[in-house]
Amino acid sequence: MKPSSTLGRFFSTFRSGTRSLKATLGLYFLPISILPAVFVSVYATRVFEESTRETVRRRAETERDAFIAEFQRLETDTSDSARIQAESSRLQSAVKSRSKSSIQGALAVLPENTSARVYSTEGKLLGSRLATWDSQASFLPATTLERVKSVGRTRERFFKEQGVSTVVRHLIRDRNRLHGVLELQTLIGQKQLADFKTRREVDTVFLNQDLSVGAASFALPPEFVKSFSVNSLPLPGGNPRVLNLGDVRFSAFLYELPAAFSRKQKDGYFVLFLSMTAADAAAHSLRIALVYLTVFLVIVVAAFIYLFSNRIVEPIELLVMGMKRLRTGKNEQLPAIDSPYEIEYLVHSFNDMARNIADAREALEDKVTELGQANSEIRDAQGALVQSAKMVSLGQLVAGVAHELNNPIGFISSNMHHLSEYVEKIRRLVTAYHQYRDQLPPAAKLEIERLESELEIDFILKDMLDLTRSCVEGANRTKEIVLGLRTFSRMDESNFKPCDLHEGLRNTVKLLVTEIKDRVAIVEEFGAIPDVECNLSQINQVFMNLLSNASQAIHGKGTIWIRTRRDGDRVRIEVEDNGGGMPAEVQAKIFDPFFTTKTVGKGTGLGLSIAYGLIEKHHGQIAVESQVGKGTRFTIYLPIRQPVVAMQKGQG
Repeated sequence: MKPSSTLGRFFSTFRSGTRSLKATLGLYFLPISILPAVFVSVYATRVFEESTRETVRRRAETERDAFIAEFQRLETDTSDSARIQAESSRLQSAVKSRSKSSIQGALAVLPENTSARVYSTEGKLLGSRLATWDSQASFLPATTLERVKSVGRTRERFFKEQGVSTVVRHLIRDRNRLHGVLELQTLIGQKQLADFKTRREVDTVFLNQDLSVGAASFALPPEFVKSFSVNSLPLPGGNPRVLNLGDVRFSAFLYELPAAFSRKQKDGYFVLFLSMTAADAAAHSLRIALVYLTVFLVIVVAAFIYLFSNRIVEPIELLVMGMKRLRTGKNEQLPAIDSPYEIEYLVHSFNDMARNIADAREALEDKVTELGQANSEIRDAQGALVQSAKMVSLGQLVAGVAHELNNPIGFISSNMHHLSEYVEKIRRLVTAYHQYRDQLPPAAKLEIERLESELEIDFILKDMLDLTRSCVEGANRTKEIVLGLRTFSRMDESNFKPCDLHEGLRNTVKLLVTEIKDRVAIVEEFGAIPDVECNLSQINQVFMNLLSNASQAIHGKGTIWIRTRRDGDRVRIEVEDNGGGMPAEVQAKIFDPFFTTKTVGKGTGLGLSIAYGLIEKHHGQIAVESQVGKGTRFTIYLPIRQPVVAMQKGQG
């Protein structure tokens, strides 16, 4: 179908004369519902943006005051530190002695970020301890020296590339005379700004009076520094500018930095960058909420139109829909309507017709179901008969093969016994010879020793013992397997009679030894149970199916547990494995004929179905419990004594 024809039919429903009543109502009412939602969205967005700007401005003023207060506190701490050091007796003694090492030792107590220099009364450098960002100055300018001597202490501020440097100079003097000048210099740079950012979550940048970029709390992008100008920042104290630095938006506020000794004079600028991530996320959430509100209003109006229009056109639509369904084979009754129009009669007539068709179809489906069940029962019976015939033939064949193998195995076992005795006699003869060979003539002794070495007589005697022992062990194992085959088949025990189930389980395990090998460990947890009246060959067939399935369910190495115990007048047999397990939908079908989870050619789907039938024949029960990834457990309940009816059937 072409897209153009589909769109044409869609828009044709809105043309005058062709559109339905529902389409007409939607055409008029949907725009009325959308316009208020759009107005509310625009108004709410504008109010939120104004509120966000005001919130950001107030926070910027708070952060500005906090930054200036902390900046001045750091400068005050530097001034106090200079005063304390200048008045310390240790530094005064070091300056009096003019010992550079003593002066450096006295200055070692200062913080690492503080540079310190000690000058003589003539302005000559006596000793210093510099921070990594500072450089050495050998002399103190005469004008600066005279100014310090006149006022006792000075404080200056310098803007550097690394940040803002505060220099405090203090006279070193005692009661008697002046000894020198102490100069302390601290830097408020990227580290201090980064600490402020950690505590206040705001980025800061220093600017000189010419608005050149100084230290910052974060690495400024090169393109920002390169393109920086006065126009890229707001006016001092004015509205902020929104800047994009990398993937983050910031609101930038420019403030004046008060001078060192006066809040009325400016000594530079600093910029506060407030991240707009939270505000952008809130705005995004608001937009999404407004979109949801608009959609909700549209849905509400559409629902109103739908309910209102259904009241008018529902009877006609129901009749048309019912006719379409009846035409496609779906027979449904229309709900009764209370309408003053002729349509009510048509609906009743349609329901009568649909009811007659439904009755005829239901009768036909019942007949088809009966035929299907009969066919399924015939197929199940046929499969069971085929499998039963196969097992009878297999039992006869196994019994014959076991009987024929008994004689040669007996010959081998008997001959190996005599051969072992012969080897022992030869070994005794050789031992006696070794005792008397020294009495032989030297030439004969040498010749015999050469023959012994050449023929490896010692090795042959030892190996003959190992060979005979291995042959005897192999013959015994073969004898056990043949005995297991005869016990498993039990063609001479087709009737119900008391049997030892433990013997049947052990013989079945022996027959599966090639399949189990070293891969699966068999754990026998046998309880005290009496002999059970049963057809042992049929019960062995059940054991064979359960143990074989358990072994195949284990991929790699695993364990199979076989448990038996008495349960009142019944015995309980459990076969549990730790294989892959089965889901619930598979457990519900495993006893169905021809159902199998194995690949094509690997299974017939009759093993568990036949086992289920044999347990029922013995008036017992079989159940399964399984969890995917944990394993499966089959539980069999068999009566210790069969009812009289079962015994008569078994004997017949």
